[in-house]
Amino acid sequence: MKRIILICISLLLALTGGCSINDNDKNTANDNKTEAVKPKDMDPKDLPQVPAFQDEKTREYMVSTKEEKPGYYLLESKLKGFRMWFPEDGEYSDSETSKKNESLFFDSMNKETNIVMNASVKFYQNESFINDPETMLDIVSGKSEYKGNFEKLEAKDKDIYFALKQENFDNEEKPSYIYLGYIKSKKQDYLGMEYSFMFSCSANAQACKQNSKDNEEKVRKILNSVIFCDV
Repeated sequence: MKRIILICISLLLALTGGCSINDNDKNTANDNKTEAVKPKDMDPKDLPQVPAFQDEKTREYMVSTKEEKPGYYLLESKLKGFRMWFPEDGEYSDSETSKKNESLFFDSMNKETNIVMNASVKFYQNESFINDPETMLDIVSGKSEYKGNFEKLEAKDKDIYFALKQENFDNEEKPSYIYLGYIKSKKQDYLGMEYSFMFSCSANAQACKQNSKDNEEKVRKILNSVIFCDV
């Protein structure tokens, strides 16, 4: 009997890939189940016809072809340190990975609204400063030259620090909206992520009208979906 229990536990751990799960995570992680064949190993013709899967570098991060919510699929970092929802129109642009940290940069273009999203997330593990909100918010503020306050959003498994900065860049008639902050794990010490999401009108757009509430809803949806895995 003990042997059977141990086998079941081993299979469960293999299935979850190290990500812990609670009641709030079940929808976010799709019960953390993964397909037998990863999207990166599938024929692009058999994958969803959206940038997240049709772009070769982006699909390396995708866990499953099943939508978590309409327009969002599950992404897993290269270090397997976190999972989060990823927009179907998102595409990889760059990344940086070390033994402790991982940065991922991605963009998306909404062809209906002509709004471009430029996003970055940086995952930290085993770094003492990630546990100190004051230090982390100073780092985030310094990078974006932000001088305002952050809203604290508490979830069962994480704290999310959130702020909005409106910016007018050179030769830009309409403002860009930048959502920035960081996420701290409540389950594990020295584990977290900083983030930045910037929304702006496409340079070639003849018509573009941004709705900051729509932008914020998209960002919050992604942030709330973040699951930190056991590392």
